[in-house]
Amino acid sequence: ESGLSEVWMKKAAADLTNQKGFIRTEASDYQLVEAFLAFKRGWDYYRPTDAERLLSLQVAYITLNEHPAGSKHQLDFAPGSSQYHVVHKQYHPIYRDILYERNYYDIFMLDLNGNCIYSVYKELDYATNFAANGTIDENGVVRYGEWKDSGLGEA
Repeated sequence: ESGLSEVWMKKAAADLTNQKGFIRTEASDYQLVEAFLAFKRGWDYYRPTDAERLLSLQVAYITLNEHPAGSKHQLDFAPGSSQYHVVHKQYHPIYRDILYERNYYDIFMLDLNGNCIYSVYKELDYATNFAANGTIDENGVVRYGEWKDSGLGEA
């Protein structure tokens, strides 16, 4: 093995340790609890069914979003007075900044049914159900269903 690969492995291990520390820090922050509960209330009241929420939120935050693909996260909130949009306006800039600071791929909030009730990047997985035709175990890991091979919940 070359010295370069050893250096790379040590750096990768240190970066992973740092990321796990960031996750522990964020998970213990009461603001995350407040944000999650606010997004969940906004989600629940947005439309009567998950299917209607998926369609309406994807239209509001992806289809009608004036920012191009890959930049949908620049929209702080969609037009309208719904509780979901108010919550999004309050918390989205915070989680977008965390994503930038930590160089995360995305930040998701999933409810206990597997619904993606929030995502920074607003890609096509936003507002979908990560446990569709499957389950999420007590550790938040998708055990089977549409997203079972995604590594969701594993750090």
